[in-house]
Amino acid sequence: MSGARGTLQDAWATPLLVAHHDDAPDTLTDLRNLVLERQAHDPGLTAGIHRAEKTKADLLRRPEPAIAQLQQWILHAGDALNAHVGSGTRPDGTLLDMVAEAWAVTYQPGGLHHLHAHHDSVWSGVLYVDVDGLDPGTGLVEFLDPRTAAIARHPHRNPMTSITPTPGLLLAFPSWLQHWVTPYTGAGRRISIAFNVGFAG
Repeated sequence: MSGARGTLQDAWATPLLVAHHDDAPDTLTDLRNLVLERQAHDPGLTAGIHRAEKTKADLLRRPEPAIAQLQQWILHAGDALNAHVGSGTRPDGTLLDMVAEAWAVTYQPGGLHHLHAHHDSVWSGVLYVDVDGLDPGTGLVEFLDPRTAAIARHPHRNPMTSITPTPGLLLAFPSWLQHWVTPYTGAGRRISIAFNVGFAG
């Protein structure tokens, strides 16, 4: 700001964490096998999805090492977002404890997840476990621009931010941010693990 004292800052910005865990293929393989084993014994839930299966939100209660690694990745994402926006601390500066829950979603060809947001949490996200065989441009996650006034002012602007899933890709974002999964086509399954993070107590 030439000739004036002041600061330049973002107001009401929407943080989106993008992390890559493709350097842990054994963990991803173990998570894939755990999800498929779980869904073989439990048909799962179908709310909000089409041609897909969703487990209950209790994956992090399992004792396997891959689940412990998953929880570490999730809580690290929550810590990173807290640090980015300056939240997650008590008045005395000590960190608030965080808790997480996670569930898996397995999509069949033609599967999608309708537009939604997450409730009763601070941060949400997804880890892509197995996306081999997706046709290009399918099975994307798309985030809706939350600035409704901006969309109204620029009606020809694309209000979505699209991200192509890859194995080991982890996304984390504010739980209120609306998003959906575009219809998936391809030869294999699309397996992801979604999660919520909140403050304990």
